[in-house]
Formats: sequence, C-alpha cells, structure tokens
Amino acid sequence: MSLPSGKPPSVYYRAFTRDQYKCVYCERDILESFDTFSASHLDHLKPRRFGGSDDDVLNRVTACGVCNHIKGAFDPSPDGPVTAESFDRAVGVARAHVWKKRKGEIPCSYVRDYQYWLKEAGRHG
Repeated sequence: MSLPSGKPPSVYYRAFTRDQYKCVYCERDILESFDTFSASHLDHLKPRRFGGSDDDVLNRVTACGVCNHIKGAFDPSPDGPVTAESFDRAVGVARAHVWKKRKGEIPCSYVRDYQYWLKEAGRHG
C-alpha cells in the first residue's frame, strides 16, 4: 500500500502494523486468509461509550471478528484513557477478559450457543 507523499499513515495502518497483523486477543493471523482479513476489526480498546478515541492509535487494536464480538463494550482502562504507559496493561486486561469468556469462566452467549448447537447436532467439541 503506497501512501500519498507527505500524508501520515492512517490509524488503521499504524495499529495493524504495530500489532504485527494479528489479533491482540487471540493472536490469530489476520492475513491467514481473505475471509479472516475481511472479518477483522479495528477495535476500540476503551469503548467509545466510555470516552475511547477513534483517532488515537493507542486506543485502537487489531482484532479478529470473534474476539471483537466477545470483548464487546468491556472497558480494560476504567480509570481513564489508554496511554503509552497503560497500553500493554489495558491490552492484557482485555485479553484476559476475552479468554475468560472463551473458556466459559464469564458467561458468554456465543459460547453457550455454540455448546448448545454442538450437542443439538450430535457433535463433540
């Protein structure tokens, strides 16, 4: 992707390259397939509803569609905006939250429904 002369890279570009083209929550390679890339998101680490910025690369992270939906409106930085000093901690808190939901330690309709449909279809997961 070439950028117009003198124009800084977009927030999306800076987050995607910083995150090494992987979901910050599950480390899925976003470039593993066209479908994975197409289903990826530029997630608000601190949701907008809690004051998270659209334009600050420290508040935007690469996420696969599954992790972004599971994280939802969870705020990993309730004491204020995500800063350079708090970025790694906020990502770690959000990652732990996502994994607790994935493992069923925190109620999650996606996990509940998936388990139901596995059973309904006679499959084991």
